[in-house]
Amino acid sequence: MGMSAAALTGQMTAADATSDGGRARRPPVTPLLAVDNLLVNLGQYSLVPVLGILIATQDRSTGATAVGVGLFVYFAAVGVSCLLVNRWLPRFGYTTAMVVSALLAAVGFGLLAFTHAFAALLVVLLVAGFGQSVHQVLARVLIAENTTGDVERNKAYSTMNIAVNVAGGLGPFMASALYVSGDGRPLMAAVAVCYLLGAAILFIGLPRVLPQAARRPRPTVNAWPVSRAGVAAALRSPHAWRTVVVATLATFLYAQFYSAFALMIADEITTPVLRAVLLSGPAIMIVVLQPAITAVVTGLLRRGTRPMVLLGGAAVVFGLAFLALGSGLPLAAACLLTVALFAVAEMVFTPMLNTAFAALAFGSRLEALNFRQICWTAGEALGSLCGGTLFLLVSDWGLGRFYWLALGAAAIVSTVLLLLPRHRTAHRPTGGGDTRPPSPAITASAGSS
Repeated sequence: MGMSAAALTGQMTAADATSDGGRARRPPVTPLLAVDNLLVNLGQYSLVPVLGILIATQDRSTGATAVGVGLFVYFAAVGVSCLLVNRWLPRFGYTTAMVVSALLAAVGFGLLAFTHAFAALLVVLLVAGFGQSVHQVLARVLIAENTTGDVERNKAYSTMNIAVNVAGGLGPFMASALYVSGDGRPLMAAVAVCYLLGAAILFIGLPRVLPQAARRPRPTVNAWPVSRAGVAAALRSPHAWRTVVVATLATFLYAQFYSAFALMIADEITTPVLRAVLLSGPAIMIVVLQPAITAVVTGLLRRGTRPMVLLGGAAVVFGLAFLALGSGLPLAAACLLTVALFAVAEMVFTPMLNTAFAALAFGSRLEALNFRQICWTAGEALGSLCGGTLFLLVSDWGLGRFYWLALGAAAIVSTVLLLLPRHRTAHRPTGGGDTRPPSPAITASAGSS
């Protein structure tokens, strides 16, 4: 039976309010998930730089269109395939689902180096993408359900962001060292080992740190990844729908860096070292500066700043980064300034995206973060499409600078308009902890994993 929107709204407050007297805590799962996140993302970011080349060399009869199809299949699977098994995830529990998903990714990537027919390549890419998708979504849900308050959630997600960016910085070097002369077997073996190690760490560690009542995610209201009642409640709440719109817009802008910006520097930056610095710059800055940015964000949250406002601030900084590219500065200086601004924005955007959706009024954290996954996929797909097609068309007309100016100005203006409050309402600081317990038992048998 579905739950009414009114009942759902009553069950969870729109802002995931906290009590001043409660104590927020960081769960013991955060360090464990950070290590796991480092390993599985090291595998993924070692693969992504050469995935298109690997697809082309595995089946040399395919053309550029087939490579694009293969990439689309993998990234689409990473984005939304977890939603297809939404109703099953709570039945298996965190340990089983996360270990099995890591094993599926290991199998998919391991077989990729030995698969040469294009149809088979698509199958193993689907398997690997599915494993990655389930693994990452459940990691976010596990933090959301075992952490109380926006402040502590943001700290936990910031730790995860550091781990991801360490992997993002190391991955291309691992790819360069292991993918030699068109032979993908050494690299794919290393990628599979990364996922296997992540699975082993969770298999050993998760049962030790999760209390019996928190070993399964809360199921969604019904079989759908996002219920109609949840969507209706979000649409009726000005705070919730503006959070969704701002988050999707920020994701669209985020995707420009890895599409339009990457294409621009590949075409216009002739120095290989500078290209490498520009592409790896955000990851390096995030590893070094994320704790400082997290401290600033923590202070803002404790003073009552809403996650939506911080997401909007990140979107504005993304817009400023793009304005720098159209400013008329020398290209190298403009690109370095853009990378610096982008990294600052990403240090706020990535953890806050998870924090903001975890606080929305849905029947379970799984449902809220499923909604996050849908918005992320929509923003990233549209942003990549715009950055990979419209930018190239505009650049061919010699108007690349105006693309950045228009994008930056539109981003800033639209974000500011979305953030302008229609009604001023008080928002209490969110550092103290939720009014609900972090993760109560779903059933008497919820402890099995």
